[in-house]
Amino acid sequence: MKLTVATLITILASTTAAKNVFDLSGLKAELSSGKKKRDLPGDQAPLFQEPPSNIPIYIPEGEEPQRGPTLLTSGINTNRAISVFAGYVRDDVAVSQLCNDRKKQTVVFAPSDAGIETLNLKPWQFPTPVDDSKSEEEIAATIASNADDFVKSHMIDGTVPFEALDSDNQKGALLETLNGKRIKLVNDDGDYYVNAVDGSNEWLKVESVTNVDNGAILVIDKPLVVAALV
Repeated sequence: MKLTVATLITILASTTAAKNVFDLSGLKAELSSGKKKRDLPGDQAPLFQEPPSNIPIYIPEGEEPQRGPTLLTSGINTNRAISVFAGYVRDDVAVSQLCNDRKKQTVVFAPSDAGIETLNLKPWQFPTPVDDSKSEEEIAATIASNADDFVKSHMIDGTVPFEALDSDNQKGALLETLNGKRIKLVNDDGDYYVNAVDGSNEWLKVESVTNVDNGAILVIDKPLVVAALV
């Protein structure tokens, strides 16, 4: 099953109850409350579905919310737990523009500062080795390319079709990052985990979710990509 749904708005709330859907704000509330399962009505609903037409995706001009982040740019930069990742986003002109575009819908899986510290190399040092024998321009280009790859490995275009996953004990989605890497997001008995199919293949828990007008920020405890061991 493939649908075009902005930012995974409808993910199943429980793997053991009937198939119902809820938006990312519900996911955020559930994560913060520590609940494992939700009480759901018996009505059957698809694992993923288009949001009702009466639910606005964008806030009209001049009607900004009075508090809280409104775009990915502010949502990322005001979260102290992901300040290192935020720095890489700010330094990437194209990504910064995307995060500031209210007409786009993007999901960001942002690794925490502590998680980035677990890497054996800095994000700008891989996947292409930085060769000190090269010119300053070539070194700068390699560093910029590596940093761009790292950031885009943690971002998804929320308007691109994705494949829903449905097994006995897990419900979720197979997604593709902005640089073409595959990741999975699943609901495992009320907890949410993300897995880099083309990376470390380690299941990382979603620690928190912040909804913004042009997407969502899901904080994870480690990066989705790691440097290859030589």
